[in-house]
Order: sequence, then structure tokens, then C-alpha cells
Amino acid sequence: MKEKHFNLTDDFESIIANSLPGKKIKKTKLIPTGWTNIVYEVEANDEKYFFRFPRDEFWSRTIVKDYQFSKYIHGKTKYNTIKLELLYDNERPYSMHKKIEGSALAEKMDKLTEKEVDNIAKQISEFMVELHTLEYDRNRLFTLDNIGVNLQDFLDELLDVHVDEKDKKFWNKLTQSENEMCLVHGDLNSSNILLDENNNISAIIDFGFGGYGNKYDDIARIIGRCPDTFKNSIVKYYEEYSKDKIDNKNLEKNMQTWSNIDNAYINYMRKIGIYE
Repeated sequence: MKEKHFNLTDDFESIIANSLPGKKIKKTKLIPTGWTNIVYEVEANDEKYFFRFPRDEFWSRTIVKDYQFSKYIHGKTKYNTIKLELLYDNERPYSMHKKIEGSALAEKMDKLTEKEVDNIAKQISEFMVELHTLEYDRNRLFTLDNIGVNLQDFLDELLDVHVDEKDKKFWNKLTQSENEMCLVHGDLNSSNILLDENNNISAIIDFGFGGYGNKYDDIARIIGRCPDTFKNSIVKYYEEYSKDKIDNKNLEKNMQTWSNIDNAYINYMRKIGIYE
């Protein structure tokens, strides 16, 4: 049975060159922070590109999901979302996209003024409400490698595959209410929000966890990965845009669960030698 994922020993230079026919490759750089995928930044004669090569079969299925979800929501919010191309090498899926200019919110976090924090929180909240109110059909959202369309199911499989039993004892599920289900980013953290030179959002990226879930999945995720200064503004603006109150008990519970997921997954990445 053929492997459907990539290894560091693969000939990425050839795969990348074949993905960009007619273009001259000036430089390729391996990005060491790729946990789920082997990531390359590529400079060609016309553009810069990012390539993501999944590390195992689970992430191979997820990269297809990322492509499907990104395609589904592209142009449906006022914010720029990534436009992916899905490619295959011997039946192994990988993705490519043109580089979007901007710096991750995580990289700028400590340098932002109070006014900038408030403005970014406002934009994040607006994006979340726009995404959470998009219409969708659960049965037709994805057409390829249907993996964990429900965020809860996706996380169940993620933890089963990648986390030791002793690190899974905390897993008591995210708070989900059937009548509040909506489209969610699923991994809305400060590394997946790009800022331009004026510290406005230039793009939202990485929809591999995307699917349907509960608004608290996204709200808790982004608040839990930002300094406390963001929390009040995000809650305030989310309530303002959605015209609905945030349940602080649900929010805190989901924030704790996301923190536990991060810690358990970091333990796994340490075990396999990717995270030091």
C-alpha cells in the first residue's frame, strides 16, 4: 500500500519544480515550525509561494479538507482568506498558495498599542460573526476525503491518532449545542491571523480544522492564544456584531479544553522529535 504522506527524505526540490512549470525557482527554504506539515517557502521568478506537505495520513486527509473549506468560504466574508491549490505527487496530496504579505499576529503581539489591540479584536470578531452566520449544507460542504466535518469528530480523531492515553484524560469535549451549530475556523489562533504594515488584518489562513461546530470553539481558541488585553474587546465586539450575549461559563470551559489540547499535542510533538 502506497504511503499517502511525505517524509523529510523526499525530493521536495523536484516536486516543487514540477508544481511550477515554466517558472524559475530562485530559492527554497524549509520552515522549521511546520508541525502538521513539512512547509517550504519558495521564491520563483514571478511570485513567492508556500507549499505544505502532510507528515502522516491524518494530515493528508486534513490538507484536502483545508482546500475544500478554504474554497467554500473564499470571497464570502469581507476579509481575505487563503486561496489554495490542491496538488498530488503519486497520490499524495499537498497544497500550494501564493504568499500573502503580512506578519502573524503572534509575532507582533507584544508591540501593539492599546488602540491597535482594540482594533484588531474588532476585526477578528467581525470575521468570526461573518463566518458563523454563513449558510451551509453539512452533507455537501466537502466532497473529497470527508474527514471530521464536525469539529468535535475531527478533534476526537486527532487526539486518538496523535496523543497518548495519559495525555487524553482531560478530554471532556468542547461545549456544543445543536441549535447553535455554525461554520467555524476551528484553529483560530494568533499564528493564523496575518497583519499588514498598519496592523490591520491582511488575511486569515489555515482552515484544516474548518467545518461546523459552535461559536465558542472559535471565540475560546483565539482568546486563549492571545494576551488578556484581547479578551474584553473580543467579547464586546462579538456581542455587538452578533447581537447575542456570550456565556462566560461556556467560554472559560472551552478555553481550558483548548489549552489542554495544545499541551497534549506538544507532548506528542516532543515525543516524535519535532518540537523541542
